[in-house]
Amino acid sequence: MNIVQIVKKFGPVGGMEEYAYRLTQELFRLGFGMTVLCERNYSNDYKGINVIELGVHAKPHWLSHYKFSNKVNRWLSENHCDERIIHSHERESSHHISTFHTTPFNLGKPWILKFSSIRNYFYEKLEKRELFSPSVQAIVPVSNILGDLIRQKHPSCSNRIEVAIYPGVDLVLQNIQFKREVPKEGGTIGFIGKEWKRKGLLKVINIWRELKRSKPNLKLKIAGVKAEACSHLLGKTESNLNILGFVKDRELFYHSIDLLIHPAKLEAFGMVISEALAMGVPVLCSSECGASEVIKKGTGASLSHNSEISLWAEKASELLESNYLVDYRRNWSTVASEYKKIYSEIFT
Repeated sequence: MNIVQIVKKFGPVGGMEEYAYRLTQELFRLGFGMTVLCERNYSNDYKGINVIELGVHAKPHWLSHYKFSNKVNRWLSENHCDERIIHSHERESSHHISTFHTTPFNLGKPWILKFSSIRNYFYEKLEKRELFSPSVQAIVPVSNILGDLIRQKHPSCSNRIEVAIYPGVDLVLQNIQFKREVPKEGGTIGFIGKEWKRKGLLKVINIWRELKRSKPNLKLKIAGVKAEACSHLLGKTESNLNILGFVKDRELFYHSIDLLIHPAKLEAFGMVISEALAMGVPVLCSSECGASEVIKKGTGASLSHNSEISLWAEKASELLESNYLVDYRRNWSTVASEYKKIYSEIFT
């Protein structure tokens, strides 16, 4: 059986593109014939996989989606095959399966916004087309929280929504052991994320300040954010603070902290959560993050994004003072096996 994967960028570039890239490789190892339709290929590691570059399409994004989709549809019609499953990670219209990676567009916003601009109108149209095209047989969210959000906005597609298939994690802790004992008045909490406003950096800083009342030596490490972008959030005399900017070696960052705090307002998944767990680091995150579903007792906790800072600080203190054994494993071969089951159900 041939599987066609549709993703604009094919390669290890992070985000949803990385999900599609790793999945494609593992499906190929399972014996599927693999074809990838992309705008551009960013990988040299795809021997045996048929990668078709269709060309990059300029912004605006909504128009880029349409142009890419039209080229995909043209290629599919010119290269017809009865025994294939078309699996899209984009705003497509000719697919059998769609993996949904982002929260629904303008979720919870007034209906009139759909028509307030050409951008909004076409994004709404692209999303609806992705979910309701006649060929669509399965919608796979990357978290069950995301699946519920899709149902909330589009209740008539509920019967197509599958149980979530979480991303795999490439980072692996070599020696699983009990978390090192954190000094009662110290330790290190960490934050990582380029989109720092949405991911809750200001809340993390306020949690750190609250915690320092009882843990005066507590350190805060901020990764993924340039100092000039967030320095206005911090006092000039505040100590035990390290702004790292972009970090290439994420493993080193996770090794250097005792707790990751990720109070994002809303996230379809949140890879930093599962990455930290895979590196043996407990996590405190908002329950509005899809990845909060993978946190088990003894590996961290989740709170509502709107919870008081004092409650966040109390829970963070509890996690810092607990010698948890954090052991989270999810490889991409497991992800591929879960998709194989869905493919089999569609093809029978």
